[in-house]
Amino acid sequence: MKRILYTLIASMLVLLATAGSVFACGYLAYQPKTPKSLQK
Repeated sequence: MKRILYTLIASMLVLLATAGSVFACGYLAYQPKTPKSLQK
């Protein structure tokens, strides 16, 4: 039982991290005004 619980927690953490990174990347990419230092 504990192994299933650990895998569930691990998968939830991975999903949260992936969603957070995707949201952050999208948020930064769609900023209308970006500082010139960040533009490449």
